[in-house]
Amino acid sequence: MLVLAAALGLASAGAALSQAGSGNLYRVTSKMEMVGMPFSMPATTVDVCGPKDQASEKMVPHDENCTISNFRVAGNKSSFDMTCRGENPMTARGEFERLGPDAYRGRMQMKGNMEGEPVDMTMNFEGKKIRDCNYATESPAAQGAAMMAKTCEDMLREPSPMGYQSFAGPNAVCATYKPRYCSAMLAQSVNPEFIRTNDQIIRQSPAGYPSFWDAFAACGTSRQAALAKACPMAEKNRDFNFITAYCPSLVAKACASADARTDAEFVVASCPVQAKAAAAAHCAGRDYTAMRASPYAGFCGRYAGGQLQQRNAGAATPTPAAAPTPAPAAEEAPKKPSWRDRLRDAKDKLTGED
Repeated sequence: MLVLAAALGLASAGAALSQAGSGNLYRVTSKMEMVGMPFSMPATTVDVCGPKDQASEKMVPHDENCTISNFRVAGNKSSFDMTCRGENPMTARGEFERLGPDAYRGRMQMKGNMEGEPVDMTMNFEGKKIRDCNYATESPAAQGAAMMAKTCEDMLREPSPMGYQSFAGPNAVCATYKPRYCSAMLAQSVNPEFIRTNDQIIRQSPAGYPSFWDAFAACGTSRQAALAKACPMAEKNRDFNFITAYCPSLVAKACASADARTDAEFVVASCPVQAKAAAAAHCAGRDYTAMRASPYAGFCGRYAGGQLQQRNAGAATPTPAAAPTPAPAAEEAPKKPSWRDRLRDAKDKLTGED
């Protein structure tokens, strides 16, 4: 908030100029006061590259959630209104006075809500030129864009599906990188091993947690389309566990090709017809010594265990359900510090107070 408010007092968002010396580097000192705060925040000083032309509404920096209106110029003074929507809606009215080509001062009043609490604050600022600068590369907007581009490039090196909201959706900060992200992410993620492993993680995650299925959908690949690519891979690699869980239409075909000696777990769990036939041919009538030497020993043990479980389950007598044990009271989550608390903490750090 301090950085934004300080920047609002700068002539730092004019049309980008490409030549060196196209801007002025200002040293800006700003001080913020908030209604209801029991202390005063210390003044802050930052160096910012702004355009040379100050008589334009583009001198007021703002993001896509804010709009500038009623920009007026009268002599060496300018005024404007600003409306910001989104998570922390706010309205502001500001003015600044140009003190010749190398200095200015101003004031801005802002009202709105921050984290559900009302905010009423005033920012006073003044700036003085230090030297020329290249607005195209040194302005806050240009430096912010460069930092964001680097962040997006870094995320593309390991395109995790869990980070898809940075590339797709209404709040994507790397929207221009979406085609590259989707291409790389889908190439490494639409495969049986990734889907199986990450589906287990998602099942253990809180409700509403972003999943790789959401990432696939954001990139135009539905669950059905993803499995249409992954299931043939599982079939080729004889990944019968994946086929059982995700590819029901391939189970019968997989059962026909499965070998009870090497695929015992799958055959016993998912192929009752083949399991019964293999048990009759290779397990029935064998004594312990003969069974130990048989290549079907593992299968026969699993099959016998499964049959025993079925018989026990069928013979079990239902018993009255015990009264559920009351769940222990959940510990109250630590209270999130308010923006006022965080500002107080920031002030203490800036002034060296404990």
